[in-house]
Amino acid sequence: MAGSAKPAAKPLDKDAANRKEIVTTIKGPVTARVTQLIPALAAFPNPYASVLATPDLLYACMQLVKTKREQFQDLLIDKNGDPVTTDDGVLRCERSLNQVISMVVRSGAKAYAEKRFGTADKPAAPVAVKKEPKTLLEKIQSLVSGKWGDMEVPKPSPTQADQFYGAIKDYLDYDWQVPLIPCFAELPVKLIREMGLGVTTLRTPEGIAALADIGRHSMDQAKRILSDSMMREMLDTQPLAAKGVAFLGKDRYDYLHGTVYDKMGEKFWEMCVDCERLEAMEVQNAKDLEQLATHLHILSGEAINQIVRFLNYSQIPIFLEIGTEKLGEEKFAEIFGVPGNKKLIKIFCEKIKMWKLDQEDPDADLRAKLPDVFGAYMRAPADFEKGL
Repeated sequence: MAGSAKPAAKPLDKDAANRKEIVTTIKGPVTARVTQLIPALAAFPNPYASVLATPDLLYACMQLVKTKREQFQDLLIDKNGDPVTTDDGVLRCERSLNQVISMVVRSGAKAYAEKRFGTADKPAAPVAVKKEPKTLLEKIQSLVSGKWGDMEVPKPSPTQADQFYGAIKDYLDYDWQVPLIPCFAELPVKLIREMGLGVTTLRTPEGIAALADIGRHSMDQAKRILSDSMMREMLDTQPLAAKGVAFLGKDRYDYLHGTVYDKMGEKFWEMCVDCERLEAMEVQNAKDLEQLATHLHILSGEAINQIVRFLNYSQIPIFLEIGTEKLGEEKFAEIFGVPGNKKLIKIFCEKIKMWKLDQEDPDADLRAKLPDVFGAYMRAPADFEKGL
């Protein structure tokens, strides 16, 4: 009809437009530059799709963008056309490079899942698990098949890719996660959903294999022992602690939690990862454990036993504080952590036991003398270990 108003124009979705620009840039100029730097990629019919669905290749290309940043600098600009030289600087697309990396990580997970599990249009390629797993990925596949319920083991289906991606996408943000995508894909979707943020604590294939090795029984046992809030905190902080919680049982867990949790906070869950450490703690009294609390997530079972055996109650925190300060956290953990150095642990503790400390203020005297013994080790580790 004449005079009728035209329908209002659909408002521009700026965010969608920015996402489209990012994808177009990656598919076009970024892929072209990467192919120039890695000529072998030109052999693929679709280099972008092939790289995206192959985590090792994708990770290598992402590292290339970081290490050869000057090759991509003309694409890393802000809305004024000026170069953005930091990973958290805002680009023309109103996102930082870190945010773009997060998008690529999630896209890579989705592409790999579709290749691994198939889609409604394309079935998955069969995955054969060898009788004697040789690679960590094969080991994870074998452990999941053996230690988790049959209903939880990933089975290729048109929907499995979507289920996996839907469970993990909110926790994929970092380039270091890309090589782990095939390992994550072997975990039961139910477990990924249970872990939630805890997925980001699994930073190595070995860590994922350790989780697969725990099995459903230990996870369910931990769930029966912990309150809902503690279970959530454990899963978000360190899912591997489920094995230790199951090992402790209800009564011993309650005792340890009541004794040291307030002093340790979330490090309590790191402490629960190692069952030998927990076993050593079972014979110690509450006061000694309280004195050890700052380092219980680091110390091996052997270190706990020797420190309590040779040192007086008040000496323990002084020893831990000065030992960490003088040796440095890495060397301290190498000696007194898991698996540690049993011989050195005993030498350090025996030396302190033999000292004749000032009777008026033995703790102050210990604090004054300890730097020398740790310093002697740092100056000549081999001689110190020989007792010279």
